[in-house]
Amino acid sequence: MKPSFSRKMQILFLLFMGSLLYSSSMTWAATTPTMIIEEAKFAIDQARRAGADKVALDDLMAAKSWLSQAEKEYEAKKGILSRFTSSDAKDQEIIYLGTMAKLKAQTAEAKAQKSTTLTSLKDSRRELADYQNAIEAMKKKLAEVQSARELRAKTEEERKILEEVRRKTAELEEQKKRELQDAQKRSAELEALKQKEIQASRLEESTRLAQKERELAEAKVKAEQMAAQQAKEGAELKAREERLAVERERLAALQKKAEALEKEKAMLGEAGKIPLAAVKPGDKEIVITILAINLFTPATEISDSGKKVLDQVGGFLRKHSAQKVVVSGHTDSTGSESTNRAVSEKRANKVREYLVAYQNVNPSQVTSEGLGPSQPVAQNATEAGRALNRRVEIAVQTGE
Repeated sequence: MKPSFSRKMQILFLLFMGSLLYSSSMTWAATTPTMIIEEAKFAIDQARRAGADKVALDDLMAAKSWLSQAEKEYEAKKGILSRFTSSDAKDQEIIYLGTMAKLKAQTAEAKAQKSTTLTSLKDSRRELADYQNAIEAMKKKLAEVQSARELRAKTEEERKILEEVRRKTAELEEQKKRELQDAQKRSAELEALKQKEIQASRLEESTRLAQKERELAEAKVKAEQMAAQQAKEGAELKAREERLAVERERLAALQKKAEALEKEKAMLGEAGKIPLAAVKPGDKEIVITILAINLFTPATEISDSGKKVLDQVGGFLRKHSAQKVVVSGHTDSTGSESTNRAVSEKRANKVREYLVAYQNVNPSQVTSEGLGPSQPVAQNATEAGRALNRRVEIAVQTGE
């Protein structure tokens, strides 16, 4: 286990103090009282400059105390009583006191430097934490960029899906057209078969009448058999005519359906020219979908861009004024059910009011409703999905 930083500093401090004691013992003999007192003063000044009076005040005060004793002894040595004591012993005492003052001052300086080093270390750690926070912020920004890329990819995928739907719609229309042509061909063949059967029936009837005139004198039994045969053939002819009537009704229904398809196709083409709107066919209706962001301001008022879109919608509805229209407001799932229901109703009413007031759409033609988040077209887990769910749908009937 590696020693902590504070433990390392303690070891270095002990080594430093040992070296000081060793150097002091080595130079003891060469030191004079005057020199040691000056060195102690210098050491105390250095400790004070290092900030020992803030972090090592006890050691600094002890150094000053030792220095004060050394100075008193030094002054006493100069006095009258100094002649009765050993000069060498007094010098050693002064040197000892001065050395202790110097050591205490150096100890205070070392502690001050240690505190400065710890403070510097804390600052370095704080700068490292700030750097790490900056790295985290950068990672978050990169994640947002990645999310934006995924949103663009999803939008592109949805565009491709829409193109595929349009392609399939075109194929369906082509198939319906072929079915109509086949029905018309079968109708023509049935009509030709009917004419052929009528001609054959008339010819056969003429032949029977001639035969009857020739055989009128034959027995009554043969006449009754002929009458029965005629009744049978009349029933068969009636049955064929009933089948032809059924075929005519089916052909008329197909013709009506083909006309409805042509009308729906034309309406889809016109509605597809409306900017910022998606158009899809429904069951006897076409649905024009406009995202809320393209229609409303944050206060749920019609925006300038929304007015341009609704002007196009109004022109389309006036052209097809005989059709019923339902305006439906939708929201995402954020917030309460009651709030979303109220927001969706307000959006639908705003669109209806604009179409009636500014585009002269017949008010009896248009109704509105708010469906809240009940009919999502995308997932509400992402912002892109919620944006697609915040929309207004204008359903225009294409048939009865």
